[in-house]
Parts: sequence; structure tokens; C-alpha cells
Amino acid sequence: MWTMRTPSITSPYAPDIEKVRAWLLEMVAALRFMEIVTAVVELIVRMRDANTELVAKLAYLKRARPPSETLERLERQLMLPLFAAVIVAKDKKKRATDRSKHPGRAALPAHLERVVIKNVVAASARMCPQCGAEMKTVGFSCCEMLDIIPARVIVLRRLDETVACVHDDAIVSAEVPPQIVERGKLGDTLLVEAVADKYIEHMPVERQCARFARAGIDVAPQTLGRGVCATIDLLEPIAKAIEEQTRAPGLLGTDASAIPILDPAAPSGIRSGTMWCWTNARWVTFFYSPHGDSDSVRRFLNNDLVRVVQCDGTSVTTFLERAGGKRPGCWSHGRRRLVDAARSGDRIALEGLHIIARIFAVERAATLAGDSAEQRRMRRDEYTRPVLDELRDWIDDKRGVIPPKTPLGRGLGYLHRQWSRLLLFLDDGNIEATNNRRERELRRLVLGRKNWLFAWLDVGGERTARILSIVASCIAHEVNPRAYLHLVAKLIVHHWPHDRLRELLPDRILVAHPQLFVGEHDALGH
Repeated sequence: MWTMRTPSITSPYAPDIEKVRAWLLEMVAALRFMEIVTAVVELIVRMRDANTELVAKLAYLKRARPPSETLERLERQLMLPLFAAVIVAKDKKKRATDRSKHPGRAALPAHLERVVIKNVVAASARMCPQCGAEMKTVGFSCCEMLDIIPARVIVLRRLDETVACVHDDAIVSAEVPPQIVERGKLGDTLLVEAVADKYIEHMPVERQCARFARAGIDVAPQTLGRGVCATIDLLEPIAKAIEEQTRAPGLLGTDASAIPILDPAAPSGIRSGTMWCWTNARWVTFFYSPHGDSDSVRRFLNNDLVRVVQCDGTSVTTFLERAGGKRPGCWSHGRRRLVDAARSGDRIALEGLHIIARIFAVERAATLAGDSAEQRRMRRDEYTRPVLDELRDWIDDKRGVIPPKTPLGRGLGYLHRQWSRLLLFLDDGNIEATNNRRERELRRLVLGRKNWLFAWLDVGGERTARILSIVASCIAHEVNPRAYLHLVAKLIVHHWPHDRLRELLPDRILVAHPQLFVGEHDALGH
């Protein structure tokens, strides 16, 4: 039970000294010393909590790298410096031992072209030092290394033939082959490479033009930018088909991130749009909207709202539950608030993190065992459900004593509010325990916007969504995205039939073009 708190003398964030002095004089004159002690102690406690929170936020913002959320590092942060140093020393010793067991250099990929260079013995060393005869070749020892032939920029000079009849005035010229940009200065291969460099390698158009300039080639950013836009527009049917596959029946997951939009009509010239990432099995669709509201979710779903959509605790998607759908929660989001509390020095939060760690241990075991959806459900029912019962008891116990506005209190409040959604993964093995996959997919956007900074108007956001959908779906299907873009752009430019568009999607393209397949670790297009 909560007890009524004594009214605060002043704000702990901006204390009014004169107000505190006047209040103390008034209370001393009335001999109300117990109330003075209670109020002053409470003010000090609130200032301590506020100071702890602000110090933690300041440390969080000053970090050069994203803070780790692993339980081991959180525990280490709360250790005394001496014990922490001992642990670090043990880790360094262990890593040194592990290096001694290195299996050796891995073989280079067998599918790569081998360029043979013979390293022959110098003529001055080919004479036998004992008899003076010329020595003969016995053999070669082989040494392989990975190298690269730098890209060459060339000028394609196309000679369009014209033929004429020797008997009359009939003249026929060769048909001009189609291009991404009709009669454009830049070739199709160059444009597709520019698209891949920007949206796979996150290299802005201006930086690509600077690279051309260093080679003595003048390509205006406006020219290359318009060519990139034309290439993405050419691929729009592929992106639309991927969107339809993502929207098809199955378990949906979504998350959103902001994207800066350069708009001269905006007060500061820049406004913020929203990029939604939707996944369904191996299909990934990025969906741009000027606003991150529920209407943007409705537009993507085409009002097919009775769906299972995994997401975080945002209120934007609560209308799905009112329509009869389900919204499984994310245990990473639930855990993250306890991590924030532990990072601020709260050891009680570590108790909850240790319990949640056992949930993730069950998920790892299911993944390593290659469980089917039903096997995963049975494993969760046997091992995860008792852990969740224990966690529920811990939450109820701590919520009775932890103030709700502290970092730990906010974490407990989130778990309490989202509890019914966080339990949905127990009944369906297809539902993931976290929404981490959507966050990983959104990294493509986040890394890109740190480099190319803006999209031009809403149409730029839509183009960005289309090309990211294609790249992400290729990677999910273990298709080389760069090679895929080259192949599909060429086929579409040469009038691939629209009724056979399904054959060009990443899940079907490997049937006719198995060379596009790459291993899981090579699918990033690097």
C-alpha cells in the first residue's frame, strides 16, 4: 500500500532557495520539527534520484559506441573496480589461450577465378653453384592470396548501322537498344552500380561523383542522382510484388524508424517521415509514410486487420487488437528497461535480468536444435512457462515497493502493461520471442541515412523504401543483391513480360540463375 507523501518543498530539478528558506523559517517558528526533517529528507532523496538518473543519461549520451546490453557486462559495470580488473585480466588470459588453438587460415572461395602468376628464379641464380650448369625447373609451390582488379570506367561507343538498297532509295537503320535512361549519358551498368553503392554500401551520390573526379571523369551529382531515381523507378514492379508477398497470409512483424525528408516547404527545410519495416518469413518490405500514425499501418495492410503482427509496445498499432488481431510483444524491449535501470546502478534490476536470461536460453536451445514450430511451442511450454511464472511473482513483489517513476519502476510498469502480449509467443512456435529481426532490417536504413542524410520529398522516401525492400528480400533469400539488381534491371529494360514478373522475385530467380546464390555469411552484397 502506498502512503501519502509529504508535499515537496521545491522542485529537485530547479530548487527555489528563497522558497525553501521561507518555508523553514515558518516551520521553525511553529516548532514543527518532525515535518521539517521528513520534508528535507524526502527532498534530498528526490534530488539524489534525479541526480542518479541525469548522471546515467549523461554517461549514456557520452558513450562513443552503443552501450552493450549483455548481462555479463552489466554485472561487470556494477562490480567494485578491483574485482572488475581481475575479471578483465582473466578474460584477456582466456582470449590469449584461445588464439593458440586457432585452426589456421581458411581456404579461399573455390568459385573465384584463379589468375596464375609464375614467380621464377632470377637468371643470375639459375646456375648451379657447384658445377656451373644451368638448373632445370623441378616444380612450383603454390601460394594463394585474395586480391582485386580495380574497376575500369570505359566509354561505350555504339555504332548504329544504316543499310541502303542499291536498286532504290530504301534505307534502314539499326534499332536503338533500350536503356534505363533513354539517350542518357550514363550506361545501365554504371547506374545499377551507383544504386548498389548507395543502398547496399551506403555511399552517397556526391561521394561517388568525387570518386569519378579523382579518376579524371566529370559526372555531375544531379545527372547521377536522376539516373539512380530512374533505375529505382524501373524496379518498382519488383518492389510491389515483394510487398504483395509480404502482405500475404503469415506471421507479420513490424517496426519503424524516422527518415529525414528534405522539403523546401517545411519551416526549417527538413521534416521527418516514417519508414516502416514489415517482414513475413523471408519477405521484407519497407513502407514509407509521411506520418508514423495508425493510418500508415492500415494502408499497408489494406484494412486486413485481423492479423498477428509482432511489434513493440507502441500505441500506434493497438487498433489491431480492437479489430480482432493479435499483437505479440517483444522480450528485448521488456528487458531493455531493466538494463537501463541496472546501468544506473540498481542491483535489484539484475534479479529480473537473470530470470529473463533463462527465457533467451530456451530460445537459443530451440534454434541450435533446429526445432520446428510445434517443437518450439512444446519446449517453451515445458521450460519457459515456469520461468515466466517466477518472473510474474518477482514483478508483483517489486512493484509494491519500487516507486513507479524510477528507472526500475518504469521497467516494471512496462512489463506489467505488456504482460498479456508478452505471453502470446508461448502458444505459437512461429511467433518469435523478440522483435529484433525488424530492428536488424532497419539498420540498413539507419546506416544509409547517416551517410546520404536526406531523401528528397516524399517521393524520395518512397523510392528509398522500394530499393531497400528489394535488397533486404534478396539478402533474406541468400541472393547476391548487387548481382540480382544487374540481372533484373537488364531483363526489365529488355521488356520482360509483366505476367511473368513472379519469376524474377528472389525466391524464384535461383531456378534459372543459380549463380546468384551466396552463402549466409556472404549475402550482404559486399
